[in-house]
Amino acid sequence: MLAGFLHPPLHWRYAFVTASAFLLVATLDAGRWLPREEKIPDAGGEEAGFAALLSRPDLLRIFSVGAASFGAFSSVFNYMPFHLAGPPFLLPTHLITMLYLSYLVGVAIGPFAGRLGNRLGNGNAMTVGGAVFGASILLTLAPFVAAVAVALAGMCAGFFIVHIAAVGALNRKLETSRGRGNSLYVLFYYLGGTAGITASGLAYRRAGWRGVVALVAVLLMVPVTAGILEARLDRPGSA
Repeated sequence: MLAGFLHPPLHWRYAFVTASAFLLVATLDAGRWLPREEKIPDAGGEEAGFAALLSRPDLLRIFSVGAASFGAFSSVFNYMPFHLAGPPFLLPTHLITMLYLSYLVGVAIGPFAGRLGNRLGNGNAMTVGGAVFGASILLTLAPFVAAVAVALAGMCAGFFIVHIAAVGALNRKLETSRGRGNSLYVLFYYLGGTAGITASGLAYRRAGWRGVVALVAVLLMVPVTAGILEARLDRPGSA
């Protein structure tokens, strides 16, 4: 967001230089101030390998939630600037970059999402988050900047609810090999983001923003469906 104010559109490459400088400072700062790693006590039991984790359908379901939800989220924030730069909005670059302020919703929604997962169950939380995300992406079809701003906040809220609930469900399923399980989640998460961005680029080229909205709606069926299934399996007496 800062780059949109520091650099004019014709000099957008300098934004990468600025980001690199900030990243270097953050890395040095983390290396200096983060506490040293402590020895983690053995959790006991045999550690499952990556192949064993990937053979579990319940874990693959959670991995797919991370992949699909981040694919949808990445699609929105990579192609929304093109949508806002064109008609009917025709917004300048410095205003378009303001849309990334909606990320702050993720900071605020984190504790709420955790409590929601504890109260409703992670499966129901995933379903609620996916539904909020879905309703918000449809709202972006309205030709009003205010509607898009509200939609972006809703999409951030929905996405982070899904993501936090999925990570919570994953770690509750893992008695051992949590490090491997979470690393697989991160792998699927970013592969899903890559696939989502690529597919939404094709959708945007063929059908404009409506194509991106349609693709995101399809991707969101994954966390909603997985959430419903997780909620059913969490009920007492379920197999």
